[in-house]
Amino acid sequence: MQRQVRQGQNSARRKAKRRDPRVKYLGFTAMQWPFIATLVGNWLFSAAFFAAGKTFWDWTPEAWGIADRLALVIKDAVIAIIPGIIGICVVAAQRLDPSMFVGSTPKPNSPVEINTKFILNTFEQFTAYFIANAGLAMYCPIEEARTLPILTALFVVGRILFWVGYHTNPYLRAFGFGVTFYPTVIAYVWLLLVMVFDIRVPL
Repeated sequence: MQRQVRQGQNSARRKAKRRDPRVKYLGFTAMQWPFIATLVGNWLFSAAFFAAGKTFWDWTPEAWGIADRLALVIKDAVIAIIPGIIGICVVAAQRLDPSMFVGSTPKPNSPVEINTKFILNTFEQFTAYFIANAGLAMYCPIEEARTLPILTALFVVGRILFWVGYHTNPYLRAFGFGVTFYPTVIAYVWLLLVMVFDIRVPL
């Protein structure tokens, strides 16, 4: 009898300690807080990656004319799209496995469906990245040219983390998405400041 009473008390305590997923803390539910932490984490990671690249990699192109800027943009684009190209090759191989399809449609949550979504998202992100990178090449001075390859490396790291996370962990997927997307957003903000307000923030 005493054992049953203790078990009941322990069970009540455990229930009391559990957070109701509907309860909000600072405007966010308990289920949203891990994603908020992930968001802050990818901002910090991106800032640290960029700062480290600027600090430890001292590179300046020999010339910075129109042809030089265009060449750097193209080189960066070739590197940035590699995860998407690899994804296409993987999906092409997976299409040989009929167990992943129902007719011609990939099974829900199958590896081939996940990889197809990754490819689509990567090319969407690449479009925004490419335009931002080209804009930076037009407006940044020669001493800040290494910003473009650093942002390209960050894009590739983000795509890899996003792909791995898509198969393993939603938080890692969200982290990778942020590492890819938010530096591009910052690049657009920088470009708007330059083009609209003629405000130049050092890169």
